[in-house]
Amino acid sequence: MAEPAGIFIEVSIDEKGVKKILNHKFEEAKFGKKLGYYFSELLFNRINDPTNVFLFNYNKKEQKCFIAYLLNHFSEAGISHFPKILTIINTFRHPDSDAHAVVMTTFPEALWGYEIAEEVHKIPPKNISQDMIDHLSSKFWTFSENNDFPEPQKAINKRNYFYKNFKNYYKKYLAYIEETLKPQRIATATKEEPYRLINNFYTYGNKVYEFRDYTNQIIELPKADPLTFGARGYLADKNYVYACRLTPDSPTNDLPGGRNNPKAIWEWYIVEGIHGGSYEYIKEKWDTIYFRDKDNIFYGLKKVEDADRNSFEYLDFCFGRDKNQVFFCDRIIPINTNDFELNANGFIYDRQNIFHYGNQIPLDAQTFKVLECKKGTYKGVGINGHPSTGTFVLEDKNGKYEYNRDWEGEKVKRITEYKN
Repeated sequence: MAEPAGIFIEVSIDEKGVKKILNHKFEEAKFGKKLGYYFSELLFNRINDPTNVFLFNYNKKEQKCFIAYLLNHFSEAGISHFPKILTIINTFRHPDSDAHAVVMTTFPEALWGYEIAEEVHKIPPKNISQDMIDHLSSKFWTFSENNDFPEPQKAINKRNYFYKNFKNYYKKYLAYIEETLKPQRIATATKEEPYRLINNFYTYGNKVYEFRDYTNQIIELPKADPLTFGARGYLADKNYVYACRLTPDSPTNDLPGGRNNPKAIWEWYIVEGIHGGSYEYIKEKWDTIYFRDKDNIFYGLKKVEDADRNSFEYLDFCFGRDKNQVFFCDRIIPINTNDFELNANGFIYDRQNIFHYGNQIPLDAQTFKVLECKKGTYKGVGINGHPSTGTFVLEDKNGKYEYNRDWEGEKVKRITEYKN
């Protein structure tokens, strides 16, 4: 699934009940055998895979507990313990109150839900109200900062973010991790009992493997170092960055209906020319296209030629700039890097040129205006909720125009009548 997805839970419960949930016996926790430590594992795993998010918040005034676990690379196996967790939660919630659990994407779109009453039952998406989906999604994003979520160490120190008792579990779990867990488990991992690093990546014999579910493959990552292996937008260790591709003799991955081919054969390979130990995302890990290592700037895994590493910054809408020039993705565009405007709809312009994503807009830049984006046409959302795609009405000194980046052929069309 391309869209990040996870489970979102809200339950009415008193504080005594919340403490009992965290303290409840939970054998699936690798340390401490309590649910609070299992939740700590989920938060800690974000250090290795920062695209995942775990939240455990309690509002004393409203007496509501909110739990969210979002996976950037979602699979049902990733939340397989949560039906059991919901049963534990159901034991301690207010008996005359509602409790909701929905598995959904960040779109937001429900995949399925759970009815929490006398027992916990899995229910189809058609039985979940859109109001509940929107409510849980909105609540989740209230914890974000500029569509991003703070790193665990920063988040754990924020007020009214994580419930205080959960913080205590997490601090104890960190002490355990730092003292023994990762190096010891990597050293003792075997083929029969591999150690999970992140997601579906495991190690044994001092090597790193992906256990790919839908093709039933075990794929080695060449020369990967398990101690430093993790996700920083792409998979990397102290030496290398890795990417995945079909082998030369593999059948196609695509089947009718958008299904993946279980007979596809994949391999991981080292991306040449990138230093893994210094490879990192620029600005936002949730919405980034630019990365850097100790020497260069990259558009994903492709080097951005002529980009100045030290002065480069990501602007938004696939635009970046350094001290010398402005870029769209990995190519230079004729925009003055010291004198331009990037508006909330994704139009970037200086005194001579206008661009929207990769399209140059042939209007007068000095009198250019965006009048509106026609309702019912836009798909994407830009800054502060403004549309970033759709049919825009534009204006310059010579007239008014309609523009849509997705139109075939001519994308800017003059109009003679316009009613706002």
